[in-house]
Amino acid sequence: MIKKSAIDFFIKFIGEKTKVHTIKRPDLARWYQHMREGGASTPTLTNKQSYIGGKGGFFEWCMASGYYPQGDNPASGHITYSVREKRVRRKLGFKAYDLHQIQALFAPCNFEKLSPSARWASLIGLHTGARASEVGQLLLSDVFKDGDIVCIRINDEGEFQKVKTESSLRTVPIHPDLLKLGFWEWTEELRSKGHDRLFPQAKANATNGAGNWISKAFSRHVAEVGKNWPKARRGFHSLRKTLIQEMQGAGVASELRAQIVGHELDDEHHATYSRDFTNAEKLHGAGQHSPGLASLKFNIPLATLRQQLRAP
Repeated sequence: MIKKSAIDFFIKFIGEKTKVHTIKRPDLARWYQHMREGGASTPTLTNKQSYIGGKGGFFEWCMASGYYPQGDNPASGHITYSVREKRVRRKLGFKAYDLHQIQALFAPCNFEKLSPSARWASLIGLHTGARASEVGQLLLSDVFKDGDIVCIRINDEGEFQKVKTESSLRTVPIHPDLLKLGFWEWTEELRSKGHDRLFPQAKANATNGAGNWISKAFSRHVAEVGKNWPKARRGFHSLRKTLIQEMQGAGVASELRAQIVGHELDDEHHATYSRDFTNAEKLHGAGQHSPGLASLKFNIPLATLRQQLRAP
């Protein structure tokens, strides 16, 4: 596994006979610098930092197991993106779809070419902004009702479940259009068959992650449907970016958007003093001038797509 290889790499650098409790923050700084001098990019270093010093990483496990003193995680907080790197990442990152492209991707003649599982996964991505890994690892117990609002819970509590950051832990109400497509009935049918997972045919412990099959299937779909589109980086992650930008255009408040898609607020004041929105507020809006998720309309043919989703 990639996490194990990162740990092995660190052990090789620090020395196999080094006692864990003697490792200090400067030792980790030297390791990160060693990788930087060896040509490692900031994204690579950020991933290594996540595996060693992030949530569920090596040193967090060491502290929880009593092998390292509780307190400051010596492997965290070393690597961050510079302003220039952030700007380049935005430029080279996934591009959002416009509404014409969304309607082409979900047009019945194109949609039917996706496998049944990929159909549902792509619709969940479009209407919730969830990452492919978050969608692929969903359990049926993560789909529930809060009063009359159907929600999905994105968490790291189940076997093989993990999230990118602490802010990724969240509950997302299901968009009314996804319910019109039969989302709740589909999950109830899976429950009646004794399944535990939303996508039982996919490997929960897949080497490249629970959402890898989703990303690959949707990328093939985009390559076919969008072969004549202007060149840009597009894929499943573009659905997430599309939802975020559509919410922004609709006037959904930044704090509300952040809680729906699992972003961390850059503003420390907001992060410290903002409250958690209710699922009703996420769905319908928080106040007269702040709409919610339900305000978004992608104008895809729901009745026809529902028939395709129900087809054997």
